[in-house]
Amino acid sequence: MLALILKELRSYTRSRKYRRLHFLTLAALTLLLFVATVEFYAQSRTGAAVDVGKQAYTLFLVALFLTQFLVPRHAVEALHSERHRHATNGALLRLTPLSDWHILAGKLSAVVLWELWGVWLTIPLLALSSYIGGFALPQLLKCGAVLIGSCIFFALIGTSFALWHSPIRAKGISYGAALLITFLPLIPLPHIDALPMLEAMSPLCALLAILRSEPRQLWVWNVALFCVLAVPLFWLGTKRSITSFKLQTSV
Repeated sequence: MLALILKELRSYTRSRKYRRLHFLTLAALTLLLFVATVEFYAQSRTGAAVDVGKQAYTLFLVALFLTQFLVPRHAVEALHSERHRHATNGALLRLTPLSDWHILAGKLSAVVLWELWGVWLTIPLLALSSYIGGFALPQLLKCGAVLIGSCIFFALIGTSFALWHSPIRAKGISYGAALLITFLPLIPLPHIDALPMLEAMSPLCALLAILRSEPRQLWVWNVALFCVLAVPLFWLGTKRSITSFKLQTSV
């Protein structure tokens, strides 16, 4: 399985599209942090009660979370690449002693590690938080736990739908599911407010609760729910991958 993960990571590093995407994301986040810091500092100079560091890093961390919506697309492309662009790789994988759950876990691990590498590149920007009065290290670590949990869960969503649908349809359904989980609790509807579990499932709500220093540990519930839901999603993925890979090799 380690060889499969290294193979996937090597394909990402050799892909100009994925390298360019990381560069553009990092450049956009850097520009956003710089512009937000200057803008909030200008507002504070006019007499407005603005916490420059916290406001700037709240905007930065929310934007960093929004980059996680690229994860379902990468998961779908990673799975379908073995069927279409590199069809022989899927057949060769079936000849190896790797079981279906090893193959699926290797694909998921590579996608998650590649996305977390993009988050890791922002650590120099996050290190400036202590200099401009942003958030403390414990808050940043909690935000990191939410980002890791959402990255893994979104990758599982993309892989699950990719096993059942075509690439275009799988991307659309995956994005719809990720957006629904994230933004549905933010809609001011009475029926939604009556379901606190929806708020606990939203990584954006958990992230905002950390940044607002709310006493409730919403991020713990978010990570715990994602861990619980990840088990049946992964189990269903292994069951479906048996059929899909057998169909592929028979063709």
